[in-house]
Amino acid sequence: MFSNATSPKKSPTARRKVALMSAVSLALATVPVALAAPAHAATTQCSVKAERPEYAGKTKYGVTLVNYKIKVYCAKARDVLIKQERWEDDYTYWPPFNGNDFLGASSWNNYRVETGKTLIINNVRTLVNGEAGNEEVFHKAAIREGSRDLDIWTDWSKWSVSPNLSIS
Repeated sequence: MFSNATSPKKSPTARRKVALMSAVSLALATVPVALAAPAHAATTQCSVKAERPEYAGKTKYGVTLVNYKIKVYCAKARDVLIKQERWEDDYTYWPPFNGNDFLGASSWNNYRVETGKTLIINNVRTLVNGEAGNEEVFHKAAIREGSRDLDIWTDWSKWSVSPNLSIS
C-alpha cells in the first residue's frame, strides 16, 4: 500500500547528527539547573563542643535548673547554624539498649563568629525529673557554617556529645 518513496530513510550519518544535536541540547538545558543548585562550602573553619551540663540554681518554685552550654570556635569568620538535643541517659541492660529519654531540642540561626573567636551559648533549662533518684543528663550539638549572604553552607557536623551530669 505504501511505497518506499513516502517514508524517506535517514542515512546513518544523519541519524548520528540528530542524536548528537539532541544530546547537546539536553546538556545545555541541564547546565543552568545544575548551576542554580545550592552550593556547599568547601572548607570547615569552625568546631563545636557540647560542654558537660552544669547545675544553674533553682527557680522560685524550687525546680532545679541545668545549663546545657555549647562552645563554637571559628578559625575564620563564619555564620553558623547550631542545633542541640537534650537527653536523660537511662542505662538499659537488655535489647534494644535505647532507653534514653529525649528532653527537648533547640536551634540557633543568627550567629556570626569572628576570626579566632569562641561563641558560648548558655541554654538554661528546668530539670525534667522522670524517675526516682538522680537524673543523668547530657546533650549533643552540631553546626553548619558558611555565609548567610551567599546561602552557602557546609553539611551538618558530627554530633559533639557531652559527658553526663548526675543531678536531682
